[in-house]
Amino acid sequence: MGKYIVKSKLRKVGAQVDTQTGIHQFIVDEPIAGHGTDAGPNPVQYLLSAVGSCMAITANDIARKHPEIQIKKFNTKTTGETTQYQDGRSAVTKIVVQIEAETNLDEAAHKAFMRSVVKDCTVHETLKHAVPIELQFV
Repeated sequence: MGKYIVKSKLRKVGAQVDTQTGIHQFIVDEPIAGHGTDAGPNPVQYLLSAVGSCMAITANDIARKHPEIQIKKFNTKTTGETTQYQDGRSAVTKIVVQIEAETNLDEAAHKAFMRSVVKDCTVHETLKHAVPIELQFV
């Protein structure tokens, strides 16, 4: 079981948020049209990138454990659609992940490999099962 801690701090510039996790730091922002400064991807873009990159990392992990699998190409393109509701809320209501993968495997083994990638991808499984979120106001 893993535990991840991500700290975010609102800056006084546009909609910029300084974010830190472990030794990594990055900026989350909104585009200028969204009252940001476009200094970094927005939260939805980070969410979508998490799905695609998790698929790629999972494929790599599986191939590392099974040296007979050689990944020649593994690219993802993740598209998200948001819906704006009348009360002002918005939500990601559709995510499409296109995976372009080439391996040395025959067709049946390649399909089994891809099923394993999807099944083992932590971010995909999390979104698929809509993890409960506990909010704590301190």
